[in-house]
Amino acid sequence: MAQKYKTVVPGSVQIIARRFRQDSLSLPNAAWTRWWKTLAIGLGLCSLIAYVLTQFAMGWEQAWMQAWDEKWLVLWQDRSPLTFAKGVTWESPGNLVGMLPVFLTLTALTAWFRQPLITATVVATYIGQFALVWISWGTWSRARPNLIADGLAAPSLHSFPSGHVVVAITMYGLIFYLWQRTSQNWLEKLVAIAFGTLWIGLIALSRLALGAHWPSDVLASLLVGSLWLATVITALERALNAVNRSNKSSKADA
Repeated sequence: MAQKYKTVVPGSVQIIARRFRQDSLSLPNAAWTRWWKTLAIGLGLCSLIAYVLTQFAMGWEQAWMQAWDEKWLVLWQDRSPLTFAKGVTWESPGNLVGMLPVFLTLTALTAWFRQPLITATVVATYIGQFALVWISWGTWSRARPNLIADGLAAPSLHSFPSGHVVVAITMYGLIFYLWQRTSQNWLEKLVAIAFGTLWIGLIALSRLALGAHWPSDVLASLLVGSLWLATVITALERALNAVNRSNKSSKADA
């Protein structure tokens, strides 16, 4: 007899978790091995790059980077297509309030529709980007700008890199990648890529419009986020290829 749940949310979570576990166990071990090994190596390399980049930025700050940042942030304020008010709007999809529902919904949907590798990749993407950002933040607590609106939208610490930009490029980048990967129409693929680039770009630019980060913070975030996105996509593709080979081998044996 089917188990009955007294409340909807906990019951749904248990059902989704059970489905994810069952589907995960049905996949060949080679797929999961390729997946976690690729992620482990990629996370190690991304962590090293984030740490080295932060060390260089710390050394460059007084030499030239701070003056460069101040110059370009002021220029951006004068010429930006985003006003301060629009910056508030566009930064919202990248903050915790905006991103957490996206993460939870994507995790639940991919598990429900029996895509365990994608579900695991979504979770790894979200957790991994936090780790990379905190490597830099733990190494260098750079002060935020106070050149726009007297620093109204800029907390006092952890300017380098921008966590908003890293999570936007990794999570939304993965979503738009899955969209174009699933589509069989080349025009739709181009639309997915163009829309994804615009969406992530506006979130990144909003951090400058608000004066919440220096330009170098955003550039560093784009690099770190892109590297982690490339890592999780590579891990997913290697695992899916292993599943396809296993399925072909099973059909050939039959």
